[in-house]
Amino acid sequence: MHIHPLDLDPSDDDVAGVHRVLAAATAVDRPDDPPPLLVEIAGRLRTRRTERRTLRWVARDAAGALVGLAALRLSDVDNPHLGQVELTVHPDSRRQGIGTALARTAAAAVVADGRRVVITEADEGSAAEHLCRGLGMRLVATDRMSLLRLADVDWADVERAAAAPHPGYRLERWTDRCPDDLLPRYVVAKSAMNDAPVDDVDYGDVAYSATGVRENEAAIRLQFDQFRAVVAVHEETGEVAGLTELYISTQPHRSHQGDTGVVAAHRGSGLGLWLKADMLVRLRDERPDVAELLTGNAASNEHMLRINTRLGYRPYSTMLGFQRELAGNPVGADR
Repeated sequence: MHIHPLDLDPSDDDVAGVHRVLAAATAVDRPDDPPPLLVEIAGRLRTRRTERRTLRWVARDAAGALVGLAALRLSDVDNPHLGQVELTVHPDSRRQGIGTALARTAAAAVVADGRRVVITEADEGSAAEHLCRGLGMRLVATDRMSLLRLADVDWADVERAAAAPHPGYRLERWTDRCPDDLLPRYVVAKSAMNDAPVDDVDYGDVAYSATGVRENEAAIRLQFDQFRAVVAVHEETGEVAGLTELYISTQPHRSHQGDTGVVAAHRGSGLGLWLKADMLVRLRDERPDVAELLTGNAASNEHMLRINTRLGYRPYSTMLGFQRELAGNPVGADR
């Protein structure tokens, strides 16, 4: 087994190899999820950002076949103490030390970059959870993944929530690209996401910027069919008081709810429910090819879980967050 960096502009063969690993892992670890498409994986691997780096390594067997992948995400504008790692090993090649070797490679890169903490996620009950525990990582977060089947929505209730009056506020909407005049205010409102619970993860505030938003929009165009956003604008000040986002997949049947946040000064008047209800009604009318929405929230985020339950989301799966301090405590060392 050999591990080496994946080129920043990977070959078509390597993209196909990564896709084969991720599709096989999805079939085993998340059998109810649609497998990723090759075009989605190609878009992910070829995304570039100036404020955040992603380093990748692949593992190959003796015949040269790609059997595992590690991705390390490093922010250069916030959280300079940590790296976020994602590991995937082909189900046919598990329990051969490949995951451990990839984890050690990524952890060494975290330390070499002057950082001290590594964090990752794993589906509850999966091989990835077993690996994290075996590497001595500490469970620090529990997220509830929730699924909304649009056919089961109580549309009369959602339409009432979408039509409820909110004096002093108006809704504005866009697809794919935030209007230039709203961009600075949208960036400020995105910072409301820093108030969301992160449980015991050693994770600080995210630095949002106009550059980051534009680069994220470019990444979405490579990986998704469409991005949709709704924001609540405070009419007196022009501030963006709240937002909700939606990612429509290249396989639109199963798409994804993104961030929803309300700026602290505007909380308590039901803007979160209003935004999400409006998004749902318009999605139903304009994108009937979307049948399901998947979203994730910290299990401790009672407020957002209550809104999602009101809209019809139901528990789907559990995602676990793991963390390890690396200084003097390398991944894979005896505990």
